[in-house]
Amino acid sequence: MEGLFGDNRLGELEEKIDALVANYKGVKAEREKLVSKIEALEAENRELKQKMTEIQGEKEVVMRKVKTILDKVEKIEG
Repeated sequence: MEGLFGDNRLGELEEKIDALVANYKGVKAEREKLVSKIEALEAENRELKQKMTEIQGEKEVVMRKVKTILDKVEKIEG
């Protein structure tokens, strides 16, 4: 039993546990950073989609007005 619980073995085990804890903290911090970045990108994506919808609506209004003008020009020439 001395070999299993000797100071050297316990010290090695403690070092490994410390390394695992440090690694876990690093991974956790990176995950939180990535989650935050994803949330920001999703918010930006929603804003861009909304702007695209608005632009599409404006484009349709302009196209209707242009068609109306062209129809009027055709009536004048016709």
